[in-house]
Amino acid sequence: MERGIPLLCVCTQCGTFHVAFSQEFAFCCKDKVNSDYAKVYGHNRIFPGDWIYFDGAARPCVVKSFFQSADREVVVYKQNEFSEEKYEGPKVVIEHEVSPEGYRLLPAQCVHTLLGDRVYHVLRKQFGIAVGVVKDKTNDKLVVKMDDGMLIFMSYPRYAENPPNDEVISVVRKRLESLSKGLSEDITVEAGQGIVYLRGFVSSLAIKRAVQSCVNDIAGLRGCVNLVRVRKNSKLTDRELEREVWNVLDDAANPIFKYDVEVKSGVAKVSFFYEDEVYPTELKSRIESISGIISLNLIGTAILKENIGKRELCRSIMEKLSSFRILNNSFVRVTCVGNRLLVEGRVNSLFQRELALLAVAGLSRSVAVGNRLRIFKS
Repeated sequence: MERGIPLLCVCTQCGTFHVAFSQEFAFCCKDKVNSDYAKVYGHNRIFPGDWIYFDGAARPCVVKSFFQSADREVVVYKQNEFSEEKYEGPKVVIEHEVSPEGYRLLPAQCVHTLLGDRVYHVLRKQFGIAVGVVKDKTNDKLVVKMDDGMLIFMSYPRYAENPPNDEVISVVRKRLESLSKGLSEDITVEAGQGIVYLRGFVSSLAIKRAVQSCVNDIAGLRGCVNLVRVRKNSKLTDRELEREVWNVLDDAANPIFKYDVEVKSGVAKVSFFYEDEVYPTELKSRIESISGIISLNLIGTAILKENIGKRELCRSIMEKLSSFRILNNSFVRVTCVGNRLLVEGRVNSLFQRELALLAVAGLSRSVAVGNRLRIFKS
């Protein structure tokens, strides 16, 4: 799951609900490079590169190498970049590994602990799991349920506290106003527990996305719940909006083919094919800039590079067709997919369509020509 997605969490016992974010949950694989989950010696299988914690140590260290014999094991580890130390002891047999990826070490890592993380309290010498975050007057506290059933509430350090709501709202309003004059008046801003809630209407999806990015860039916030909606454009029908989207797609700069558009009540569904590794990155932002598109479903299908051929021939044909005066105000795209040429785009009349198809067949000397040309009368 991507980071920053707001999740509505509901208690199955009392029905209380709150908003949390995907980066606050342990959804990801923990054994990645630079992971700060530490293996606990005697409770985890050890591999070179792991962070490891020996019970009673001042801090965890990094495993350089690990050796086992029939009854002994040796761990060579680094406390810092320059020195190495060695631990040698009896072989430890681990039959049931509760958290193979490691643990957050408390209290030192309470700020970094995600909900659902397995934890080890180094002072209490107990294992547990992070189950929530609560507000105690002005302090935020991590809630950990130990394996013996005890609940522990751990205060976050001052720097990790959520900023005051009034301060958050003030900063967000200033950022919105700097993004676009008058925008802060169109959008209602609320804050709570370090979360910003946005409501209101804007003229395009592009502005809605820019608002989200603007708030996400503010340091110290947990996240943003963007409930802003795009205002419907009463001056444009779905057919006219559809035509606006077609105008974006009908551009030789877009490395796409076999594309299609459908707009219903301002909701646009756009599908297309593209050569793998050449994704049209600007396509989404250009469509979202169209005033009146209130939602966008963009579906791209990748085609292997070797299935698209005769690029120079297709480019030459397109340049030749664009020079025909009789094809003014039209757009013709030619793509070689498999063993045939796919011709698509827009023309203004049946005559232009037939002329374009005949020209492509003649210039390519190919009988396998697929027609997807649309007739749009200007």
